[in-house]
Amino acid sequence: MSVAETLRNRIFDGVFAPGSHLMEIALANELGVSRTPVRGAMARLADEGLLVYVPNKGFQVRRFNAKDVFDAFSVRANLEAMACRLIAERGLDTESQDGLQAMMDAQRELLQNEWDDERALCWHDQNVAFHDKVMVLADNRWLAEAVHRARQLPIIFDSNLRPHNRDASMLLFRREQAQLAFEDHCRLVDALVRRDAGEAEALMREHITSNRDLLVLHLRKNAERIRTTA
Repeated sequence: MSVAETLRNRIFDGVFAPGSHLMEIALANELGVSRTPVRGAMARLADEGLLVYVPNKGFQVRRFNAKDVFDAFSVRANLEAMACRLIAERGLDTESQDGLQAMMDAQRELLQNEWDDERALCWHDQNVAFHDKVMVLADNRWLAEAVHRARQLPIIFDSNLRPHNRDASMLLFRREQAQLAFEDHCRLVDALVRRDAGEAEALMREHITSNRDLLVLHLRKNAERIRTTA
Protein backbone atom coordinates (compact mmCIF):
# COMPACT_ATOMS: atom_id res chain seq x y z
CA MET A 1 0.00 0.00 0.00
CA SER A 2 1.38 3.41 -0.95
CA VAL A 3 1.94 6.21 1.57
CA ALA A 4 -0.99 8.14 0.05
CA GLU A 5 -3.30 5.13 0.36
CA THR A 6 -2.26 4.57 3.97
CA LEU A 7 -2.90 8.18 4.94
CA ARG A 8 -6.15 8.30 2.98
CA ASN A 9 -7.53 5.22 4.73
CA ARG A 10 -6.53 6.58 8.14
CA ILE A 11 -8.44 9.78 7.40
CA PHE A 12 -11.51 7.88 6.23
CA ASP A 13 -11.37 5.54 9.23
CA GLY A 14 -11.09 8.41 11.71
CA VAL A 15 -7.55 7.67 12.86
CA PHE A 16 -6.74 11.25 11.90
CA ALA A 17 -9.60 13.39 13.19
CA PRO A 18 -10.95 16.43 11.30
CA GLY A 19 -8.83 19.46 12.09
CA SER A 20 -5.79 17.46 13.21
CA HIS A 21 -2.33 18.27 11.83
CA LEU A 22 -0.25 15.59 10.13
CA MET A 23 3.33 15.58 11.34
CA GLU A 24 5.64 14.88 8.42
CA ILE A 25 8.66 13.66 10.39
CA ALA A 26 6.63 11.46 12.76
CA LEU A 27 4.75 9.83 9.86
CA ALA A 28 7.96 9.24 7.92
CA ASN A 29 9.49 7.49 10.94
CA GLU A 30 6.37 5.44 11.58
CA LEU A 31 6.01 4.31 7.98
CA GLY A 32 9.72 3.69 7.51
CA VAL A 33 10.12 6.07 4.58
CA SER A 34 11.84 9.38 3.96
CA ARG A 35 10.03 12.69 4.30
CA THR A 36 9.82 13.10 0.51
CA PRO A 37 7.10 10.46 -0.17
CA VAL A 38 5.15 11.64 2.90
CA ARG A 39 5.27 15.22 1.64
CA GLY A 40 4.17 14.05 -1.81
CA ALA A 41 1.32 12.00 -0.37
CA MET A 42 0.07 14.95 1.66
CA ALA A 43 0.11 17.17 -1.43
CA ARG A 44 -1.88 14.53 -3.32
CA LEU A 45 -4.49 14.25 -0.56
CA ALA A 46 -4.75 18.04 -0.51
CA ASP A 47 -5.53 17.92 -4.26
CA GLU A 48 -8.22 15.34 -3.48
CA GLY A 49 -9.76 17.66 -0.88
CA LEU A 50 -8.95 15.56 2.18
CA LEU A 51 -6.27 17.89 3.52
CA VAL A 52 -5.81 21.64 3.58
CA TYR A 53 -2.49 23.46 3.77
CA VAL A 54 -2.18 25.95 6.63
CA PRO A 55 0.75 28.38 6.27
CA ASN A 56 3.43 27.84 8.93
CA LYS A 57 1.53 24.82 10.28
CA GLY A 58 1.55 22.29 7.45
CA PHE A 59 -1.24 19.98 6.36
CA GLN A 60 -4.47 19.63 8.33
CA VAL A 61 -7.34 17.15 7.92
CA ARG A 62 -10.22 19.01 6.33
CA ARG A 63 -13.43 19.61 8.25
CA PHE A 64 -16.73 19.04 6.44
CA ASN A 65 -20.12 20.52 7.29
CA ALA A 66 -23.76 20.03 6.30
CA LYS A 67 -23.38 22.26 3.23
CA ASP A 68 -20.53 20.05 1.99
CA VAL A 69 -22.80 17.01 2.34
CA PHE A 70 -25.67 18.79 0.57
CA ASP A 71 -23.45 19.89 -2.31
CA ALA A 72 -21.76 16.50 -2.74
CA PHE A 73 -25.06 14.58 -2.73
CA SER A 74 -26.55 17.07 -5.18
CA VAL A 75 -23.70 16.49 -7.60
CA ARG A 76 -23.93 12.75 -7.12
CA ALA A 77 -27.69 12.78 -7.72
CA ASN A 78 -27.27 14.39 -11.11
CA LEU A 79 -24.32 12.24 -12.11
CA GLU A 80 -25.98 8.93 -11.21
CA ALA A 81 -29.18 10.14 -12.85
CA MET A 82 -27.16 10.71 -16.01
CA ALA A 83 -25.78 7.18 -15.70
CA CYS A 84 -29.32 5.79 -15.61
CA ARG A 85 -30.25 7.77 -18.71
CA LEU A 86 -27.25 6.33 -20.55
CA ILE A 87 -28.19 2.78 -19.54
CA ALA A 88 -31.82 3.15 -20.55
CA GLU A 89 -30.97 4.72 -23.89
CA ARG A 90 -28.52 1.91 -24.67
CA GLY A 91 -30.72 -0.85 -23.29
CA LEU A 92 -29.90 -3.82 -21.07
CA ASP A 93 -28.96 -7.28 -22.27
CA THR A 94 -30.44 -10.37 -20.66
CA GLU A 95 -27.42 -10.98 -18.43
CA SER A 96 -27.53 -7.43 -17.03
CA GLN A 97 -31.27 -7.66 -16.40
CA ASP A 98 -30.82 -10.95 -14.59
CA GLY A 99 -28.02 -9.48 -12.48
CA LEU A 100 -30.14 -6.52 -11.40
CA GLN A 101 -33.09 -8.78 -10.64
CA ALA A 102 -30.88 -11.01 -8.48
CA MET A 103 -29.89 -7.91 -6.51
CA MET A 104 -33.54 -7.01 -6.00
CA ASP A 105 -34.28 -10.54 -4.80
CA ALA A 106 -31.43 -10.37 -2.27
CA GLN A 107 -32.59 -6.97 -1.00
CA ARG A 108 -36.17 -8.21 -0.66
CA GLU A 109 -35.04 -11.26 1.31
CA LEU A 110 -32.94 -9.14 3.66
CA LEU A 111 -35.85 -6.83 4.41
CA GLN A 112 -38.13 -9.74 5.25
CA ASN A 113 -35.99 -10.75 8.24
CA GLU A 114 -35.62 -9.30 11.73
CA TRP A 115 -33.82 -5.95 11.60
CA ASP A 116 -30.74 -5.11 13.67
CA ASP A 117 -27.42 -3.29 13.25
CA GLU A 118 -25.86 -6.25 11.46
CA ARG A 119 -28.66 -6.39 8.91
CA ALA A 120 -28.54 -2.62 8.53
CA LEU A 121 -24.89 -2.89 7.53
CA CYS A 122 -25.73 -5.76 5.18
CA TRP A 123 -28.32 -3.50 3.61
CA HIS A 124 -25.70 -0.80 3.28
CA ASP A 125 -23.37 -3.20 1.45
CA GLN A 126 -26.16 -4.31 -0.89
CA ASN A 127 -27.11 -0.71 -1.55
CA VAL A 128 -23.51 0.20 -2.43
CA ALA A 129 -23.32 -2.86 -4.70
CA PHE A 130 -26.48 -1.77 -6.50
CA HIS A 131 -25.20 1.75 -7.13
CA ASP A 132 -21.82 0.34 -8.19
CA LYS A 133 -23.61 -1.93 -10.66
CA VAL A 134 -25.43 1.04 -12.16
CA MET A 135 -22.11 2.79 -12.76
CA VAL A 136 -20.62 -0.34 -14.35
CA LEU A 137 -23.60 -0.63 -16.69
CA ALA A 138 -23.31 3.04 -17.63
CA ASP A 139 -19.83 2.20 -18.96
CA ASN A 140 -18.42 5.72 -18.71
CA ARG A 141 -15.07 5.99 -16.93
CA TRP A 142 -15.19 9.77 -16.50
CA LEU A 143 -18.64 9.60 -14.99
CA ALA A 144 -17.66 6.75 -12.67
CA GLU A 145 -14.61 8.64 -11.39
CA ALA A 146 -16.68 11.75 -10.70
CA VAL A 147 -19.29 9.72 -8.81
CA HIS A 148 -16.59 8.00 -6.76
CA ARG A 149 -15.20 11.35 -5.67
CA ALA A 150 -18.67 12.70 -4.82
CA ARG A 151 -19.33 9.61 -2.69
CA GLN A 152 -16.15 9.89 -0.67
CA LEU A 153 -16.12 13.64 -0.07
CA PRO A 154 -17.32 14.87 2.33
CA ILE A 155 -16.34 12.04 4.66
CA ILE A 156 -19.41 10.24 5.95
CA PHE A 157 -18.21 6.70 5.14
CA ASP A 158 -15.00 4.91 6.07
CA SER A 159 -12.40 3.43 3.72
CA ASN A 160 -14.73 0.49 3.02
CA LEU A 161 -17.71 2.79 2.37
CA ARG A 162 -19.23 1.76 5.70
CA PRO A 163 -21.00 4.40 7.88
CA HIS A 164 -18.39 6.70 9.41
CA ASN A 165 -20.61 9.01 11.47
CA ARG A 166 -22.86 6.34 12.96
CA ASP A 167 -25.55 8.64 14.34
CA ALA A 168 -25.91 10.44 11.03
CA SER A 169 -25.27 7.90 8.30
CA MET A 170 -27.11 5.04 10.01
CA LEU A 171 -30.28 7.09 9.54
CA LEU A 172 -30.16 5.93 5.94
CA PHE A 173 -30.23 2.29 7.01
CA ARG A 174 -33.18 2.12 9.38
CA ARG A 175 -35.61 -0.54 8.25
CA GLU A 176 -38.28 1.91 7.10
CA GLN A 177 -35.72 3.94 5.17
CA ALA A 178 -34.24 0.79 3.64
CA GLN A 179 -37.73 -0.31 2.57
CA LEU A 180 -38.30 2.99 0.79
CA ALA A 181 -34.92 2.73 -0.91
CA PHE A 182 -35.67 -0.84 -2.01
CA GLU A 183 -38.93 0.31 -3.59
CA ASP A 184 -36.99 3.04 -5.39
CA HIS A 185 -34.53 0.43 -6.66
CA CYS A 186 -37.34 -1.76 -7.98
CA ARG A 187 -38.97 1.12 -9.84
CA LEU A 188 -35.62 2.14 -11.23
CA VAL A 189 -34.80 -1.35 -12.52
CA ASP A 190 -38.23 -1.52 -14.12
CA ALA A 191 -37.64 1.81 -15.90
CA LEU A 192 -34.22 0.65 -17.10
CA VAL A 193 -35.65 -2.59 -18.47
CA ARG A 194 -38.41 -0.67 -20.26
CA ARG A 195 -35.77 1.74 -21.62
CA ASP A 196 -37.63 4.74 -20.22
CA ALA A 197 -34.65 7.09 -19.99
CA GLY A 198 -36.57 10.06 -18.61
CA GLU A 199 -38.19 8.09 -15.80
CA ALA A 200 -34.97 6.26 -14.90
CA GLU A 201 -33.08 9.54 -14.71
CA ALA A 202 -35.75 11.20 -12.55
CA LEU A 203 -36.06 8.21 -10.23
CA MET A 204 -32.34 8.07 -9.47
CA ARG A 205 -32.14 11.81 -8.90
CA GLU A 206 -35.09 11.73 -6.49
CA HIS A 207 -33.72 8.62 -4.76
CA ILE A 208 -30.40 10.28 -3.90
CA THR A 209 -31.77 13.72 -3.06
CA SER A 210 -34.23 12.23 -0.56
CA ASN A 211 -31.32 10.59 1.27
CA ARG A 212 -29.41 13.85 1.02
CA ASP A 213 -32.20 15.81 2.66
CA LEU A 214 -32.58 13.30 5.49
CA LEU A 215 -28.88 13.30 6.25
CA VAL A 216 -28.41 17.08 5.98
CA LEU A 217 -31.38 17.75 8.26
CA HIS A 218 -29.83 15.52 10.93
CA LEU A 219 -26.41 17.15 10.59
CA ARG A 220 -27.84 20.64 10.87
CA LYS A 221 -29.92 19.75 13.91
CA ASN A 222 -26.88 18.18 15.52
CA ALA A 223 -24.74 21.26 14.80
CA GLU A 224 -27.43 23.49 16.30
CA ARG A 225 -27.66 21.31 19.40
CA ILE A 226 -23.89 21.55 19.88
CA ARG A 227 -24.00 25.33 19.53
CA THR A 228 -26.81 25.75 22.07
CA THR A 229 -25.17 23.47 24.65
CA ALA A 230 -21.64 24.82 24.27
